[in-house]
Amino acid sequence: MLNQATTLVLGLLAAKLSSGASLPSQPQQAMAPIPPLPPLSFDAHVHCFNPSRHPFKASRTYTPEAAPLSALVAASLADRIMIVQASIEDGPANLIDNLRDARAQHPDKLFRGTVFADPEPGRGLDALSAGDFAMLHDLGVRSIRIHGSYGGNGANASWVQEQFRRAAALDGVATHGWSVSAQLPLAMWAAIGEFLQHDAALAGVAVVADHNGSATPEDVGSAEFAAFLRLLEAQTVHVKVGALHRRSPGDIARMKAVVEGFAASGPGMMVWGSDWPHVDTTQGPEVVSPPLVVDTPAELRAIRSWVSDEQWQRLLVENPARLFDV
Repeated sequence: MLNQATTLVLGLLAAKLSSGASLPSQPQQAMAPIPPLPPLSFDAHVHCFNPSRHPFKASRTYTPEAAPLSALVAASLADRIMIVQASIEDGPANLIDNLRDARAQHPDKLFRGTVFADPEPGRGLDALSAGDFAMLHDLGVRSIRIHGSYGGNGANASWVQEQFRRAAALDGVATHGWSVSAQLPLAMWAAIGEFLQHDAALAGVAVVADHNGSATPEDVGSAEFAAFLRLLEAQTVHVKVGALHRRSPGDIARMKAVVEGFAASGPGMMVWGSDWPHVDTTQGPEVVSPPLVVDTPAELRAIRSWVSDEQWQRLLVENPARLFDV
């Protein structure tokens, strides 16, 4: 039961509100500003999902919510965007439609695409014709992605090397000059360094390490991290910086030494990718998982504070423009 004092307070409060008076406002915490992105900045790693139009493959390992092109454009901070076909998608049809729609609906932005080299039997890119690759190139595809997880075998060096050779032989790379990107453990990048530098099949092929080369704060100072930095320094591998929360959950500031290492060793080899819509890959295929809550402006503020003005410009504009044929 309410006591008399509480009843009196509530009565006075109701009277004040009914008279049109407002309650004292609560102090609001100021939002930290987003660092200004240079004109023509590039977000080099996002996904778009339209499962009602293009259902996911049955063998997927997670099921995200829909993330349509309209939501991507509304959320994007960049003028140029690379849409990456995810491992859960049933072929490149969704990517193709999104690139077509993007060109028609958003002529003020530039879009590029990455197709996934699915290792599952019957799902690879080997069946595509020269005409298919020419069509993909015209739409803006500029990279083929290898995934060492989610159906891949990224801990097996022989498997990884074979995937690189197969990708390099495809018409997209051999004729159109696309890059080959890969999601691999840091230790695997270190293990295949000599292969990437000297194998004849990869001569002249641009190689991109997704998601910070899988480096974590704990890797700084390790032999594997040092080997990866040497690949950047030798201009053998590019690296997508971003999605820092996946490598240092709960405290992206701990990625400072990782990013500073990249910037010092390969300032011309870095691009930034937000990883929108930040899918949750941990819930399995049966559950439709909402996206993770990720503060992309905070990530950009952190990275901006760790790199020089020149490195910032190269990260967001110059490097991706060169890598993705803009």
